[in-house]
Amino acid sequence: MNNLRKNYTGFIILITGFCLISCDSELQKPEDLTWNEHREPQYTSDQDWAALPGRKERADELPKHLPDDAMIYDEEELPVDVFFVYPTQYFEGEWWNASLEDEAINRVTDDYPMRLQASAFQMGGRLYAPRYRQAHIGVFTWQDSTSYSSLELAYADVKAAFEHYLEHWNNGRKIILAGHSQGSWHLRWLLQEFFDGQPLQSQLIAAYGPGFDWYASDFQNIPPCTSPAEVGCVCSWMTYGGTYRPDWLGYKNEESICTHPVTWTADSACNLKSDHAGVVLSKMKFSHEQSLVACINEGILSLSEPDVPFGKRLQRENWHIGDINLFWLNIRSNARQRALAGL
Repeated sequence: MNNLRKNYTGFIILITGFCLISCDSELQKPEDLTWNEHREPQYTSDQDWAALPGRKERADELPKHLPDDAMIYDEEELPVDVFFVYPTQYFEGEWWNASLEDEAINRVTDDYPMRLQASAFQMGGRLYAPRYRQAHIGVFTWQDSTSYSSLELAYADVKAAFEHYLEHWNNGRKIILAGHSQGSWHLRWLLQEFFDGQPLQSQLIAAYGPGFDWYASDFQNIPPCTSPAEVGCVCSWMTYGGTYRPDWLGYKNEESICTHPVTWTADSACNLKSDHAGVVLSKMKFSHEQSLVACINEGILSLSEPDVPFGKRLQRENWHIGDINLFWLNIRSNARQRALAGL
């Protein structure tokens, strides 16, 4: 019984503790927010990066209790770079965009998405992750012109960081783009501006943009990934429980891209439970191997009740918080596979 309670508690930590990354909070009204005079990031300065090669980072931390056959990779092993854009950590405040000087947001960013998500892309290459003046979580609910301007400001920071990376550090190396939620929003713009039909497209290993709806029509020359070792393509998925389907889907005349994060195909087949590599919980603990089955269902990833103690009680409609953590080792293995295939 103690072991059952321990496993149940672990999954609850994934749901509640990791909720700091992407769960809705009590939203302020847009009229309560103001534009700010926060300083612009200076990407020549290390302090404006959440991760850089050669530093000891939270993203370098490995989950406890990884399987014995889960390799540890050196960041200089492969001539491949990962550019990671973290999700929203800004849930309340008086500004439309977060300040780079907000120590609480920076600390939560490092403890959660950098440690729990960016770490999934540590597969033998260098990792770069800029801090940026992220938009307030409410912009995705309010969806007015000011909200869009807030996202544009956040993207301007991400773009400036990427341009600095290209100019000073890339040196022709292959690139993996990765992010989650708001980070995936900004990655889509990066792909459209810098890669789609541009010379840089030849350096793209893959883009991983879970937690946001990407569509094939978003790109003219970059296809969705349809097989595990395909390169030069984009992956995206949004995880929901059971038969739940969010009301807002269907506003476009096409299904969103949905790449299965276990099989790495885009068809409707479900994964074998035995192929699910395991979950990383919010205390950076690896657990629950061979416990999840998910199927692609009209543009979303539908997750069956987890095969863990008290799985029925743990099931939820929206698994946005676990888009990466639920499949952490499958994602890391696939990023490694694509990197090797693209060299």
